[in-house]
Amino acid sequence: MLVQSFFVLVLFCSCALSGRVPVRRPKPPGIPKVEVSDLEASNAHLRARDLPPYDTVYYFDQLIDHDDPSKGTFKQRYWHTAEFYEAGGPIIFMNAGEVDASGYYGYVTNRTINGVVAQQFGGAAIVLEHRYFGESNPYPNLNVDSLKYQTVAQTIEDHVYFAQNVVLPQDNGDAVGPDKAPWILVGGSYPGGLVSWTMAAHPDIFWIGYASSAVVQVQLDFWQYYEPIRENMPKNCSADVEAVIAYVDGVFTGSDTQTQRKIQRMFGFSSNLEVAQALRWDLWTWQDLQPNTGPGAAFYQFCDALEVKNGMLASENGWGVDNALSAWARWFSVSYAADADCIDDDGLCSSTLRRPPMPAAMPDKQVIPPELEARADYPVGDTYRSWFWLECNEIEESLDGPPIGQGGIVSRLNKWQDDLQECVTTFPEAFPTAPLPDAERINALYGGWGVKNTRLFFANGKRDPWREGTVSAVNSTAVSTDDQPIGLSNGFHCTDLVVALAAPDDTVVAVQNSFLVYVERWLPGFVAK
Repeated sequence: MLVQSFFVLVLFCSCALSGRVPVRRPKPPGIPKVEVSDLEASNAHLRARDLPPYDTVYYFDQLIDHDDPSKGTFKQRYWHTAEFYEAGGPIIFMNAGEVDASGYYGYVTNRTINGVVAQQFGGAAIVLEHRYFGESNPYPNLNVDSLKYQTVAQTIEDHVYFAQNVVLPQDNGDAVGPDKAPWILVGGSYPGGLVSWTMAAHPDIFWIGYASSAVVQVQLDFWQYYEPIRENMPKNCSADVEAVIAYVDGVFTGSDTQTQRKIQRMFGFSSNLEVAQALRWDLWTWQDLQPNTGPGAAFYQFCDALEVKNGMLASENGWGVDNALSAWARWFSVSYAADADCIDDDGLCSSTLRRPPMPAAMPDKQVIPPELEARADYPVGDTYRSWFWLECNEIEESLDGPPIGQGGIVSRLNKWQDDLQECVTTFPEAFPTAPLPDAERINALYGGWGVKNTRLFFANGKRDPWREGTVSAVNSTAVSTDDQPIGLSNGFHCTDLVVALAAPDDTVVAVQNSFLVYVERWLPGFVAK
């Protein structure tokens, strides 16, 4: 490996190039998975202390509609451990976000900042599955009629209702609500934003908040996603990518149709827009990097494909546009080969290309209107569909091209208006034309960059592609204070949530330690009611 590199195993859609605008979208931001490789030994240790295994699943009767409790409840999954709990200790509570949370119970362990807080301060730890993900579904399908309660506001109320009503599977589990014990709300990425938004909407419920890589300012035209990538990727790679993009944009906005068709054929497409959209794909793999990754990372393999020629590494200036364009096309033909299966391990390919199997029977406490019961066209468990509904309605951030005059590593032909056309394709019953997600309403309701909460700690990374949506963005008005500290490290996306990811980078460890100092300072101020 000849360029700066890290290692991560990345699986992503390599769907057939079919002569139409690609439906491929970036993976939802998401929190990193926490490997519990010694699960059997860990569970044996817990059983020896008469504690349930980490992967024990619990269910909570959550309201389908917090504005109308008569609509009934659904079974919302959660994971919990009282491994370190001492009477009077905090309850550390995390929403896993836009994933099937069964792979994220590791967040109750001390392999994470959640578990470290529990261990140091005698707390219990909880991971809650987000509504409409995994097995936590109000209805047995993901049709448009069913998805009406998949909103930011309903999710915020899930946090509050859970905290106030759950009976935890531990000693005195019915006497540790947020009026009796200090609850610490933790989240990363979108759930990090939910931490800030929940505390803004309900400032008296959660005593402390920890928001990692929290995208608090929703921006529909989010071209700034690529700026941390451009700033931190290998210099030779950024030079050549910028050169290729500038050349391609020049050709595609000109009148030389012969050269346009040549570039289209090089990448296996039949239109300029298809090529422009597909040239974003390799850049999205930056989101999978962490300080402990090595030379197998997809992003750095891509850069090697452009920057290593005949065993020689390009200088910081790169090889130039001619070599880079040809090398990129060769890389693309191998990495996104036609007729390849859609192989994303998280089920994030377009629902029209890949649907997960039908889940097990739904819990009997659900109230299912007859018109929904009869229509199971879109089975539950489709992570992409559940997440995309939120984006199309409220929190879409199009990873489009930069404005004129701003250098960039993606084509300016990428427009947020085109990205939103997929809402029409995915939800034709709801959107006969492209929607305009109500991002400004979310920012106005919950504060965005101007949020002012008490005892809320923000942790961000300079190399996080979502940085410009956080309070550490260049345009953010937020200022770090003792009431609302902002810790900025050299980390990537949500690096600070996981001990093993943070360990190689002293700046991330320093942010974690700073939070622990604030927890020690803030906890004594809690007074049970």
